Amino acid sequence: MVSTATIKLTKAEIDRVVRSLVLSIKVADVFEKSEEITYFNTLKQDFVKIKRMLDEGEQEYRNGDISENGYHNVTICERCE
Repeated sequence: MVSTATIKLTKAEIDRVVRSLVLSIKVADVFEKSEEITYFNTLKQDFVKIKRMLDEGEQEYRNGDISENGYHNVTICERCE
């Protein structure tokens, strides 16, 4: 069973989480904790993807790119997925 939670973070808080994960990856590397490095890298990639989506959504909002149903469209490039 997988449990999930919804956490609200500002863009600045997401940046801090990413920086903390980068530091954690470096520390885990020093102590040769490869399993933790894998987890930290996965989390970092997820947060970076979320941050990019937020940035792209804000840019589209500023540019006025709205779909037929009134919602803003956010597309993710293949490289980001």
